Amino acid sequence: MDPKTPQKWTSFTYVGKETSYITNIFRQTALKIAFRTKNTIGNLLTHKNSIDRQTVIYSLSGVYKLSFPDCNKAYVGQTGSGYYTRYKEHKAAFRNNNQAYSFTKHLNDATHSFSPMNEIM
Repeated sequence: MDPKTPQKWTSFTYVGKETSYITNIFRQTALKIAFRTKNTIGNLLTHKNSIDRQTVIYSLSGVYKLSFPDCNKAYVGQTGSGYYTRYKEHKAAFRNNNQAYSFTKHLNDATHSFSPMNEIM
């Protein structure tokens, strides 16, 4: 190899012994190999928040309040499942006219539509 000819390099992300098998094929060429990893200081020190805040809030359990837009009353409940899951249960109870829930009973008695304003307390 001529010393004036620049060397050609490529890099592989090291993922295990499979990377070694692949790079051994290139050892017979003039191509130089460098290894890299995804565990860089930058990746370890930065916090990537790929989930938005609203998604996290709707998956939490706790106390919630459903306000009725047509009157000044509100329903306060507590759930051990996620807030959005409980909201869907209220919606299904209303659709199935399940009178066992006080929220659904008030909607039917006062002839409200199902469009409560939602709040997490």
